[in-house]
Order: sequence, then structure tokens, then C-alpha cells
Amino acid sequence: MKLLYKYAIILNLIVVLWSCGREKIAEPADDSIPPATPSELKVFAAFDGQVAIEWRKNNESNLKGYFIYKSINKPEHFEQISFTEMNYFVENSLFYDSTYYYKVSAVNRNNIESPLSISVSALPKNIYAPLPPTNLKANARNWTNSFGIYLLWDPPADTDILGYKIYRNTSSGFGVDSLNYFDFTQGISYLDTTRLKLLVNYYYRIIAVDKGGLKSIATKDVKDIILNSPALIYPENNSQTNSIREFRIRAVSKPAKYKLVILSNEIYGTIFEFNFSSEIVNEVIKIGVAGLQLAPFKKYFWRVYTYTNSDVDPNSYSSLYSFTFYPSN
Repeated sequence: MKLLYKYAIILNLIVVLWSCGREKIAEPADDSIPPATPSELKVFAAFDGQVAIEWRKNNESNLKGYFIYKSINKPEHFEQISFTEMNYFVENSLFYDSTYYYKVSAVNRNNIESPLSISVSALPKNIYAPLPPTNLKANARNWTNSFGIYLLWDPPADTDILGYKIYRNTSSGFGVDSLNYFDFTQGISYLDTTRLKLLVNYYYRIIAVDKGGLKSIATKDVKDIILNSPALIYPENNSQTNSIREFRIRAVSKPAKYKLVILSNEIYGTIFEFNFSSEIVNEVIKIGVAGLQLAPFKKYFWRVYTYTNSDVDPNSYSSLYSFTFYPSN
């Protein structure tokens, strides 16, 4: 229920900010008369290091906007901290145990400012646990014999997040407890390189932690597996050939997606790319390339990539082989 309530509060805050009564100020004509002092200033949200204030929109046609003034823990010594064209203001990353006082003034296109409004105050106490991260993804990597699993997620809408606790296990449905706690990070991505093994499923869950120590619920677990590298069989490395109708590789030890790439040089210049999936494991896969156009007497390079959770970042890849095409007379 607390989680649903916080979702509702954040949604309500967004709705308030985008409501029809808060439109940008129309282009006015300049005037030498100061605008009226903003009225009906009030706090409409204060929690978890965030304060949101609003006031009645001024009626002057030449209004430029509003200056925001703030004082911390004392109802005097206000300093200007921001300008807005809207009749609301939201500030975050505040301390939970400090009281924040706000005043507002209006300013016209000639930069003539009104007197300051009355003050309002708020204590943005840490009330609600943060929302959980979303869209957690895991991408295993066997790159140049270096194993890793790259995690990436979207942060919650909370503005007072300290960081994220990462939990790992080799089985699904594991608990987020001290036995499965793995590491802490302040970023929204993480590369796990610790004691990883080939062909083992690794499962992860993430919890958001705010600056007051409150924790979100855990994400659902995601997994990936580090594959061994595919082996290139035909054409052989540094070989010469007068006809290529197929390539042959030895499959990895788990079903996977593959990409065969033929290059005009060792680094770039892709001239052919073939994507396919296979349930074959540890056996030879034949990849037909009928109609492949190759320039005579030219050296080509080829490599095969495997993919699991990502269609962009490969899981593993083969060595780079070359062959030279000598067409038959």
C-alpha cells in the first residue's frame, strides 16, 4: 500500500505541474509599472528531500516571470535562487532535517520587480521508501577472454536516491538478504567481473536506497549466461579459395543467436552480414552464402558473434580469420 501511495503522490505532482492553469506566459508589452506581488503562495508537496510551491498567476500582460527566494532554517535572510516563467516551483535534493522558507516576487519585461510575497515553509522529511528501479537488463560478455555481466536499469522518479544494492545468485527466486548481497553502486549501470564462470546462469535483483536509508522493493530477477566462443572451421585462416558457397563454424555449448560478418579489412568495412539462431550445441553449423560477391585476388576477414539478451552487444565472439579469393578461370 505504501508503494502504491507513493506512486499516486508522484503522479499527482506531475498532474499538478502540467495542469491547464500553469501555462507559459504570453509575450507581453513592456511597462514601467511594477507587477503585483504574487498571492496565495502555498506548499503543495514536501517529502523525501523535495519541496514544491505554487501561487496565483499574475494578470499583468507584460509579465516576464517570477523570482524564487529561499532561506534555510531561518525565516529571514532570503536569497534569490531561481527564476521561472511558471506559477510553481519544485526543488529537490534537500536535507530531510532542514526547514526551507520560500518567498516569490514577480518581474516584468523591463525587469521591474514586485515586493516579495509572504513566506511559506516546509520540512521535506524522509517519509516514503523509494520506488524500485525499472527495466533491469543483464548482458553477459566473454570478450577477449575477459568475463563480465553488464547490468543496466532505469532509475526511479525519486530525487533523493543514494544508490542501489545489487543481489546475485545462480538460481531464480532468491531472496534479497545478506546471503545474496553482492555490491552497492551509485550509478545506474554495473559491470560484474567477480568469480564468473562459463555456461552458468547468473541472476540479479536490484534495490534502490534513498539518502535516509529507506529501501525500495526489489526488482524481479534477470539472468544471463556467459557463452564460450564459437570456433571457425571453414574457410581456414590465411587460406586461398576459388569458391565459397558456405561457411562452417563449431557452435557454442548453449542455443544462441549468431552473426557472421565478412570484412574488407581487420577493423571495419563490413561487406556481408548474416544473422541466424540455432539450437545446435558443440557441433558444426553450415552457413550458406550462395550469391556472395567477392572481388578477385582480394584478402577478406571473417568473424562470428553470439548473442543472448542483447541484439547489439555480443555475448562472445570468435577469432578473426582471413582468406583470399582467387576465382577459377
